[in-house]
Amino acid sequence: MNDARPPAPPLKDTGLRHHHAMLARLAAGPAPEAVILGDSLAAGWPGPDLDRATGVPTLNLGLPGDRVQTTRWRLAAMAAFAIRPRLAVAMVGTNSFAEGDDPDTVSTGLAALVAAMRAAWAPSVVVLATVPWRAPPPGRGEADRLALNDAIGALAGRDALRLLDCDAALSPDPAAGLEPDRLHLNASGYAALSTALAALLRDG
Repeated sequence: MNDARPPAPPLKDTGLRHHHAMLARLAAGPAPEAVILGDSLAAGWPGPDLDRATGVPTLNLGLPGDRVQTTRWRLAAMAAFAIRPRLAVAMVGTNSFAEGDDPDTVSTGLAALVAAMRAAWAPSVVVLATVPWRAPPPGRGEADRLALNDAIGALAGRDALRLLDCDAALSPDPAAGLEPDRLHLNASGYAALSTALAALLRDG
């Protein structure tokens, strides 16, 4: 198994500024009942949809551009706040996939992320999302994405996580749930994921 990439800060100054704003929000309170962490796919999830899906007010800690190692770096700072969310959702990996990280590297990083969340916040439920269909980035094919999602699914089974299967949620036409860039989710895509997340939390 490959080692995870070490935690690393956001690549852009805007990312650091947004990260510091999130720290300020955590410091100001109140403590959230649920959180979502990850990249732009997490960050773009409409708040009302997310709250309805989880059934509780959910704090969105997603940051556009995050790779797995970036979310881990940010979590190390956020872990200083003794929040105790009942639910934590992690949706990150598409940028690591685009940069060429193999399934073992990504899944090992996700395992470290989940372990850090549990150590810091002790959520009773952790949801891990697969990487939704996207236009293949240079040098990557659909088989690579499916292999990554297989590794994410194996991690969920091994670590007692609930798996949000984005492919199942967005079927039969995943492209219909994406913006014209064929990467970011549109309103119908988020609605489909919200329905799937609500069912996952309801049915276990």
